Amino acid sequence: MVLDPTPEKVNVRRMMIYSLIPLLSIYAGWRIQKFWVLVGINLLAGFGIGLVSDTIFIPLHFVYALSFFINAVISLYAVRYFANRYNAKLNASL
Repeated sequence: MVLDPTPEKVNVRRMMIYSLIPLLSIYAGWRIQKFWVLVGINLLAGFGIGLVSDTIFIPLHFVYALSFFINAVISLYAVRYFANRYNAKLNASL
């Protein structure tokens, strides 16, 4: 496809940092070719936290902080996993 990134290795640590910054997380997902997977993971985690907070009385400000923390941790691990797989795929094709 025209908008696919050039196939070169990515810096995993840099992609993990990018995943914590809202606009750069879009770039990180695009760069490792897992944008929609990362969006889906974050949406499911957000909806899951929302459902739990609706069924159990939790103060709203705590829900926001908890949601941000859980989404950040999930994003970090997902980006690290997919970036390592992306680099391994490129090494295998060389």
